[in-house]
Amino acid sequence: MNCWEILELEPTSDKKRIKKAYDEKVKLIDVEAAPIAFHTLEEAFDSALFLSGTIIESNRPIVSVESEQAKEDQAKADRTEVDKDIQEQDIEEVELQPFNENETSESIYEKKPTNHVELFDQELTEIFEQKDFFATIEKWTPLFSNQLAWSSDEHNQIKDRMQEFLLANYRVLSRQVITDIGVFFDFDSLVKEYKSGDYFCYSWIEIKQVPLFAFAIYRDISKEQRIQYFTNRYELFQIVDNGVANQSSWQERLEWCRSVTTKDYDVVTLEISYLLLNDFRMEQERTVTTFKKLLNEAKALKEGQELDFFRTYYEWVKNDGATNDVLTFDKSELTLPTTIIDLLMGHVYFSLRRHSRVKECWADLAKRNPSLFRENELALLQPVEPIQILTKKQKGAGSYLWAIFLLIVALVKIGGVISRNNEHKSYTTPSEIKSLFSGEQNVNKSFVTSSASALKESENLYDQFVYYFYVDREDPDQADFIETNLTGHAKEMAQKLTISDLPELAIDSKYAFHSSPDNVAEYGPVTALTLLEEEEPFIILQEDHDEKISTIFGTGWEILPKDKFDALWIDIQVRPMMSQKFFVVYYLLSDERKENLKDNPEYTTESVKKMLEKNSSMPTAVEFESGTWQISQDEEDKLYTIINDENDEHRFILSYDDYGRLEHIYGDKWEKMEEAKQKLIYANAEETIGVY
Repeated sequence: MNCWEILELEPTSDKKRIKKAYDEKVKLIDVEAAPIAFHTLEEAFDSALFLSGTIIESNRPIVSVESEQAKEDQAKADRTEVDKDIQEQDIEEVELQPFNENETSESIYEKKPTNHVELFDQELTEIFEQKDFFATIEKWTPLFSNQLAWSSDEHNQIKDRMQEFLLANYRVLSRQVITDIGVFFDFDSLVKEYKSGDYFCYSWIEIKQVPLFAFAIYRDISKEQRIQYFTNRYELFQIVDNGVANQSSWQERLEWCRSVTTKDYDVVTLEISYLLLNDFRMEQERTVTTFKKLLNEAKALKEGQELDFFRTYYEWVKNDGATNDVLTFDKSELTLPTTIIDLLMGHVYFSLRRHSRVKECWADLAKRNPSLFRENELALLQPVEPIQILTKKQKGAGSYLWAIFLLIVALVKIGGVISRNNEHKSYTTPSEIKSLFSGEQNVNKSFVTSSASALKESENLYDQFVYYFYVDREDPDQADFIETNLTGHAKEMAQKLTISDLPELAIDSKYAFHSSPDNVAEYGPVTALTLLEEEEPFIILQEDHDEKISTIFGTGWEILPKDKFDALWIDIQVRPMMSQKFFVVYYLLSDERKENLKDNPEYTTESVKKMLEKNSSMPTAVEFESGTWQISQDEEDKLYTIINDENDEHRFILSYDDYGRLEHIYGDKWEKMEEAKQKLIYANAEETIGVY
């Protein structure tokens, strides 16, 4: 159905009638119950308003109900009348339209048009020759003034002509003109149904996303230069958006545009963008000087929101502006390449350690141009693969399965160990250490149980959660658990759940799963619950400031898009605990160290990686197979872990950077630590954990 059929209205140029028809229809739609119908009506209304400017009303009365045969007869009569008028017109000869290079000098444009397609071609050529069609839709309305008289075949031919024109000239058209033409010919529907090999359908998405450039500057440019100027401006935009600085191509186009006019605000903002593409940290004095100069030049032309964005970013870089001003700035309508916005915002998020957002901004750009980033920035962008358990060739698999089992138990017990030690130590473990290891949540003493029923009696919140929702969902105490420990959306969903909503999981004891707590940017305290035989969690729980479960991500609960769920899981995994595990299990105890370092770069800084590569030929450290480890901190509450051998002798002290990666490895033939600091760390050590 077209827009007129949806509105149940004859084609008209009367906007009041269109509005009245829309108002009558919208009253009959429940927007919440039928959003698709409402959206369809909205689109029909917009299309009708646009088409109303192309319609010349006839003198015949509008009949509300008309037979199909009557409509067809009237259409034939209209076409006959228009064809007669066309043949009587005396049309001047015009030059061939540049966008269609296949036509010869014997083109139909040099003859009197004999049908609507030829008339359309001639009028399109005339519009093109005027070189003022870039942004004003009124320039295009004459093309469609007799569209009611087009036959179906003529409509299809004219649509093909318009596609050819757009493919050749979309770089010099405003987004509004392209959108309106697309609505008239319904190109979006065409793309949905396109067949492989149709180049226009393939290109339409790019065509309708042209930059939001202004075109009023064309009045300051000679007719002969306008097409080339706007094409070059578009190419300047693309160079920046590609994220790869092409100095020769950029300079050639920029100098040509500048030679034509120096009054184009959009070109100046693109020049600022290119400057920041080469030095987005603004560390070079030349960058700052040029930036200020271009900012003033653009301001003299127009006080646009792009300048506000650049100023806000610069103030943040120089520590004069509030971070919140950059984060809350509305960037949706900026006429800037997406790449430059992502590059600058990624720098802001990196400084705030909001790792998930950094990856969103920089991941694709780092693949295209890794030279933009430093080693620590690229390390953060590396995908995190689950560590594969290695089987030592000289050892039986059974002993290692037992070691893995004990490792899981240790992960569960760590919260209880820290909590119990806090009760008899003379100091309190700093909140920063709790944040790194447990996501700033209250880690209750958790006993490893041997039966599913013991999960209910556990003091651990997650044991109880698993019991009530994955072991015995009909337990009468479930309602009290929900009321006490859940809040917000999680509470609402839990109260509405039925047994069939959640997947069946084979959980018969605490041994069947393990928890991975963390404190993640944008999410706060979260805990992932994972079955022992699986690599990915079956659920991730988010807590509020009262340590209640506020959001639950997973099957049957709130659905988080796969890419975001995976990114959250990656952030949870990269913690000091995992980095320590990598060092002991996959380096000290492994005979495939180089391969492990290559496959798991996320657990070490570059300096530690080089040190590990240098020492990779050392013998397998079997004395750590039954060793222990301890948590500690220095006078500044910085986190350390102490690695002990099978005789409980201190052998290594590990420290971590802000991302949980190994930052230093202190020990004999490794890095040296001051004796006083070493004694302090040993003195502050928590109770030993029996396995890695």
